[in-house]
Amino acid sequence: MKYWIIPCNVKTYDAIGAFNELKLIDWKQSKNLKAAKINDIVMIYLSKPFSCVKYICKIKKVNMTKEIIDDKKFVINGDNYTNYGNYMRIEFIKEIEENLITLNELHNHGMKGNVQGPRLLSNELLDFVLEVLEKTSNLNESQIENVEYKEGKILKKYGSKFERNSKLREKAIEIHGVTCKVCGFNFEKKYGNIGENFIEIHHIKPMYDIRKEILVNPQTDLIPLCSNCHKMIHRSKRKPYTIAQLKSMIKVE
Repeated sequence: MKYWIIPCNVKTYDAIGAFNELKLIDWKQSKNLKAAKINDIVMIYLSKPFSCVKYICKIKKVNMTKEIIDDKKFVINGDNYTNYGNYMRIEFIKEIEENLITLNELHNHGMKGNVQGPRLLSNELLDFVLEVLEKTSNLNESQIENVEYKEGKILKKYGSKFERNSKLREKAIEIHGVTCKVCGFNFEKKYGNIGENFIEIHHIKPMYDIRKEILVNPQTDLIPLCSNCHKMIHRSKRKPYTIAQLKSMIKVE
């Protein structure tokens, strides 16, 4: 799966109105997107005055000869959107805050120039975007499918929002239990039957930091955290806090 940034000129197309109303859009597929494939992730970058990535989408179809979904009412300047001849269908996944992936941040993480055409993300820029996406809450976990971390060959596949695969999750719970290792919260004790076996599994070393083949050990690499602690552990600007660091931040009431 690849990650792309695609610009949208808000003076010619009302992307905000379109994504507020439509879950699927037939977007023009330029020559720079020739290598785009189904299930690739597309980040829609809005031009000035926004100058940021605002929408996260997933490609559902490619190389469509015509657009089927009617979004004409969002076209401000029709000259750029008439009979383009090659389209891809993208599905809305998530709207993110405008201060997360700005043009300045993209420049700070290796991007050259402005976002004037589709760009395939790699290296430091890709690492930065993956980190931001991991930190943002409420990504639809059923939509961002398995991400492959590889160097030469596939290492492991993990599910949406970088949650780990089900076998590793089950083994981690078997070893560590379902009580948060930072604050001691237990969903079943608090909510009864509906909280049984509910916990989030945190990967101690972020996968976007790993550039070599590894084996994931659920005893040493995975740890159960409640939803609040899981969010807080990723509040660090660069890398997640350690368990010890987060424990030291908890205020005793």
